[in-house]
Amino acid sequence: MKRYIYYFLGMNILVLGITCNTLSNLGVGAFSTLPFAVSSLCFLTFGQANIAFYLLFVLIQIIERRISMKFILEIPFSFIFGFLVDFYQYLIPSMDLNIYTQIIVLLFGNTCCAIGVYFMLKGDLIMTPVDGLVLSISEVSHKPYSICKNCFDISMILSTVVV
Repeated sequence: MKRYIYYFLGMNILVLGITCNTLSNLGVGAFSTLPFAVSSLCFLTFGQANIAFYLLFVLIQIIERRISMKFILEIPFSFIFGFLVDFYQYLIPSMDLNIYTQIIVLLFGNTCCAIGVYFMLKGDLIMTPVDGLVLSISEVSHKPYSICKNCFDISMILSTVVV
């Protein structure tokens, strides 16, 4: 039961951090750049764009490797995570901030992201689709996870620039 509490707490803290990052208007994490840009350009909310991209990442993992319960469990995670993103975006109103407050909100958001990921890892239940995809790429290509993660983050940023 403790693992579920850690995981759910971590997911909420992570989403709070992502929300603070977007509200600071100073940027978002590399894995959020493309969903954020897409949500800014079309009818999708930020949470819905996250769901769409996370489901795409799960599909790529399934195509890249054999289907497994590990990948299937990332599907409900995608929906829960996306709904939480929209819930927190609704709960915490957007406001005009001066640059000093923006920096404080961004630093708070980054801290929340780190703490959230820590608790999710401590819960040890389901990988995020982003991390699951990077792990799959790492295992299939026989390259270190850190190299694959950096390449993935760079590709997300470059894709955002193109969009």
